[in-house]
Amino acid sequence: MIHDIKEYVKYLDGIHKRTMQYVKAIPKEFLDWKPSEDKFSTGDLLRHIASARLMFLGIFEHETWTYTGHDSSKGASLEDISNYLEACQIKLTEGLLKLGNDVLTKKVKTLHGHEVSAWRILMAIPEHEIHHRGQISTYLQMNKIEPPQIFGLKIEQV
Repeated sequence: MIHDIKEYVKYLDGIHKRTMQYVKAIPKEFLDWKPSEDKFSTGDLLRHIASARLMFLGIFEHETWTYTGHDSSKGASLEDISNYLEACQIKLTEGLLKLGNDVLTKKVKTLHGHEVSAWRILMAIPEHEIHHRGQISTYLQMNKIEPPQIFGLKIEQV
């Protein structure tokens, strides 16, 4: 369980910084690559991570699940997507800090209408981002591009 929203926001910032390491590793010509026609492209995944941050914040601020999409209007270039990711992270963290620790004891509804403790949704935020960052890592490796080592060393170097 989360006990302090400030500490949680610091944790989220660390997740975000590691995601941004991936953005820096993506060649611009790889932005539209996807493993098959029915899957998200690399750019779609990054825009999706950013838009989901706003969706999660909306749950706490407005008690609604509103996803604004991941189309290229949210950023067509790596620079634009990077700016969108940064802006959404700032909005999420500032919004959570404004809500304060009171959000930790709040109850919210899931997409299925079940009431759960808000901290469960807060835990879904990093889990969601890490899941999609893993997809990006796989996309890179499928194309013989080395993904960044988010903690500095490969396991063989430990």
